[in-house]
Amino acid sequence: MYSNTSKLMVKFIYAVSVVLLITGVCRAQDKPDNKVGVLFAVGASTIAPAQSSDGFEHSYDPGFCLHIIGYYNYFFTEHLVLEPGFGFIANNFTEQLTVGTAGAKVGYEVKNTYLALPITVQYVFNKIRVGIGPEVNYLIRTKSDRYDVVNFTDFTYGLSTLVDYKVSYFRIGLNYKMSFAKTFDPATNIFDKSGKYQNLLLTFRYEL
Repeated sequence: MYSNTSKLMVKFIYAVSVVLLITGVCRAQDKPDNKVGVLFAVGASTIAPAQSSDGFEHSYDPGFCLHIIGYYNYFFTEHLVLEPGFGFIANNFTEQLTVGTAGAKVGYEVKNTYLALPITVQYVFNKIRVGIGPEVNYLIRTKSDRYDVVNFTDFTYGLSTLVDYKVSYFRIGLNYKMSFAKTFDPATNIFDKSGKYQNLLLTFRYEL
């Protein structure tokens, strides 16, 4: 059974595919050349929401986040672009455990590294771009004093939004990403934590 979120993702991808197909057939002959580039993004990564269970309160402090993504720009028209990419994401956060009525706190830093496959559809207006699209990530490494890679969900998926501005060969902007999949693996999660990743990033794209 698909979840409601999964159904919405399928509908979104289908709708985008239809729009791109129609636009591709009708695209103008003077569209810009397709481009390749690399994205560097830095910002904050955290998990939400906080949760209480079995006398423990789990909250999450933001940590450093780094994205390095290679991408390809395919112009369907002068204003409509498809941008698939592939690369690495490092999501860091600190889990704060508040234990019992005494309120004792213990913090555990977590550093997760993912292979990332983002795909965005972007609209170009002069030097400004806005975009939205799905992203799938695969966990390849965990570094923590408390957790191992088996404690986290292998595949996460979500939605990525962006806005940026072109300056010479660069595009500078902001990127917000929201995961729809639980960060912690339910099979190894005794507290049934349901938190999901959220990232806010400053992005730098260099286009060849």
